[in-house]
Amino acid sequence: MKTGDHMKIEEEVKEYFRDSKPTHDFSHVERVYALCMRIGKKENADLEVLRLAALLHDIGRIKGDEDHEIYSVEIAEEIMNKYNIDEKTKENVIHCIKSHRYRNNTKPETLEAKILYDADKLDAIGAIGICRAYSFGGENGQKLYRMEDFLDKGIDLTRKLDHKRHTPVIEYKAKLSKLKDKMLTEEGRRIAEKRHKFMERFFQRLEREIKGEE
Repeated sequence: MKTGDHMKIEEEVKEYFRDSKPTHDFSHVERVYALCMRIGKKENADLEVLRLAALLHDIGRIKGDEDHEIYSVEIAEEIMNKYNIDEKTKENVIHCIKSHRYRNNTKPETLEAKILYDADKLDAIGAIGICRAYSFGGENGQKLYRMEDFLDKGIDLTRKLDHKRHTPVIEYKAKLSKLKDKMLTEEGRRIAEKRHKFMERFFQRLEREIKGEE
């Protein structure tokens, strides 16, 4: 695909994120894109597939967060059909989008799909992951924390959590702290390990500050 076409697709994608909330605005797409390029170069992946998949993976959120990967596939196909993109590339991009979601029955099979999956999850952890967790909390009227959040007790992930009682601390304990073990590429695991350690230190410090120990 020509560079000019790539720029046109990027500009078209931006329009879909014009009214997005901070947790899933176009800056999320840009960060996932950057991670895809970083990991893709390390893993010798098809960078053209990754460029398109990263740009288009969340475009369906304009229709809602639930099943957004399905809507993303529909819109991505419409956009790619406007350009001179070969069928094999389009097929792989669609698979990447279908399989990138954390809770999804479609598993990443291609190298590029595994990289997009890792990049998307990496943007949910580390310093940016904490920023996004607190931004989401603000969007949903959550408290910053509850003291019981810091207790060592199991959290039932089989049911949908009540976002009004949810807090960023629970989000960390229930989901974010587990993402480093979900990585599918070697480079993804290396990056995730560093980001995970940062989050550990942050939430440990947070608890100490809340208790007046720091």
